[in-house]
Amino acid sequence: MKRLVQLLGILVIGQLLGGDGPQAAGEAIALVTSPLGDASQFSAQLGNTDPRDDHHPHAEVQARGLDELPLPVEAVVAAGDRACVPDECSVPSRVLDPLGTDPLWSGRADAVILWRSQPQSSPLFEPLGGQRGLNAADFASEMAAGPRFSLFRHTNDLGAIEFNFLRVQDFAASVFLPETQGGYVETPRGIFCCPSEIPVDAVEGRYTSGFQSFELNRRFPTDGSWQWLTGFRWVQWSEEMWLASPYAGGLFTDTYATRTWSDLYGWQVGGDAILWGSGGPLRMEGLGKAGVYYNRSAQRSATTVGAMLPPATLDVATDVARAAFVGELGVTGVYDITTWLSVRAGYTVFWLSGIATAPDQLAAQVLCPGQAIQGATATGGSVVVQGITVGLEGRW
Repeated sequence: MKRLVQLLGILVIGQLLGGDGPQAAGEAIALVTSPLGDASQFSAQLGNTDPRDDHHPHAEVQARGLDELPLPVEAVVAAGDRACVPDECSVPSRVLDPLGTDPLWSGRADAVILWRSQPQSSPLFEPLGGQRGLNAADFASEMAAGPRFSLFRHTNDLGAIEFNFLRVQDFAASVFLPETQGGYVETPRGIFCCPSEIPVDAVEGRYTSGFQSFELNRRFPTDGSWQWLTGFRWVQWSEEMWLASPYAGGLFTDTYATRTWSDLYGWQVGGDAILWGSGGPLRMEGLGKAGVYYNRSAQRSATTVGAMLPPATLDVATDVARAAFVGELGVTGVYDITTWLSVRAGYTVFWLSGIATAPDQLAAQVLCPGQAIQGATATGGSVVVQGITVGLEGRW
């Protein structure tokens, strides 16, 4: 295209010089390649006849001036302020390539600090004598931290293949009801469907949970400011709950324990977008994903009856396959330190529904001396996990 513009410019100027042979063409080439500021030389070459003659072929050119001549692209770019041809000078700002450097790989390393929602309400012990009782919702877990790693292989269609791994373990909570002689009793339903009217002196409980995920996604480009994605995802949510209740002055202690795992396998869809600041060093990005999953859940529950000699332990383990849902939303602020390195900080939230949680298992098992052991895996639980992310992104 540049050569075509140059050739047209030479031919037009050659005609204005009044010649049609090689000599005129040579003069035109010399004129085009001469400094733009030498307007007197240009006027001298054109001014062989009276410019006041309205019919003179050069009069219109002199009246229009030098600015309207069809100059080559190189001459336009070299003049004063840089005047760019749009297709050549625009720098695209795309998700994963905000500065238009067209990398082959991108990677992120984030520290994730999360808090989980409280367990669903489930009364466990009632108070006697004015003390407070115990509910599963009383287990308010502390924050937990872990890593999140993302690797992107950019493709020729301005999309990418994404590998993503997240692991946050040890959401932990503990509850202790202070010792009061005969101050507490199990709820009428009983734990593991085994009602007991024997008052207990104290209750101690621990609750832990963990979360991890792996993704393999294909990202597809749109207009540059956002990408839509789809791919495989595996999510695992696990919980463990333990209770102990001493009675008869500490002579006997009953314990209850249950542990659950939910392994989710499925396909998700979503989008990743630059919400604000496209093309600048500071921007805001947004992410959303959702999918329906095959959920393989399992539980193992056990109780030890301290009043029996020797103490008896009853246990049961079951598993089940169900459908579940996982959704993720995030907003992240990004600042480009260099063309290849950025710092990131944001907020993220996950919602898991249709999973097995520990408190739900306490009412789904029958572990009672003198009765047939029965077990089932309850998968009606849900959890919300949210928190902040801080990390770095590199492009190479």
